Amino acid sequence: MKIAILGGTGNIGKGFALRLSYKYDVTIGSRNIEKAKASAAEYNEILEKYGSDDRIEGTDNKTAAQNADIIFLAIRYENIPSVIELITPILDKQIIVSVVVPMARDRCYINPDSSTLMIDVSDKDYNANYFCYSTPKAGSAAQEIAMLLPEGIELVSAFHNVPAHTLADLDKELDYDIGVCGNSMYSKNIVFELARDIPNLRPLDVGPIETSSMVESLTPLVINIASRNKLKDLGIKFV
Repeated sequence: MKIAILGGTGNIGKGFALRLSYKYDVTIGSRNIEKAKASAAEYNEILEKYGSDDRIEGTDNKTAAQNADIIFLAIRYENIPSVIELITPILDKQIIVSVVVPMARDRCYINPDSSTLMIDVSDKDYNANYFCYSTPKAGSAAQEIAMLLPEGIELVSAFHNVPAHTLADLDKELDYDIGVCGNSMYSKNIVFELARDIPNLRPLDVGPIETSSMVESLTPLVINIASRNKLKDLGIKFV
């Protein structure tokens, strides 16, 4: 099975490439082909240090998607329209996996003269510096992607809540649950297997693609808790 990771030069893309390359043919894509090739070379050096002879390829997003069975969208939310438009002409029977989370960063403080929460990015005496979930008009990033994809292309939403730096550090042992959303059990079962192929990840069925907003919105929650409480490697685990 061939996997393309669009946006594979970022931290989360790097983690997927390193963790999945031992079993699958992995290609990372980027808008800049030279950047993709440089990142692939970097990842291959890491794999060599761990005694692996697996090879990760780097190319442009469209070429990576065209040659894949599964396409990971590890891109920024604002790049969704342009990336989907780019790959639509070459989409056939690929399964799309979205790890996209729309987030915004705010700085707030409590007005000392009232109980009102005020926004003031210039005031140094702020109460909070945090990420929040920016709900798209479609309801979630996954639903927005679904609206843009050609008919017949299956979409699964998953892997949102795994810390990127931990995923990319092969010395780190993972122990997280993975919420999986999608309308096709066939496609979800394939993603379940991908998750199980990364040691100590447990995939859990959340429901149809319409439930993705609940899973996506956990990402800024986890980031805020980790940052404000100085916690590392924080993720989601249901017990």
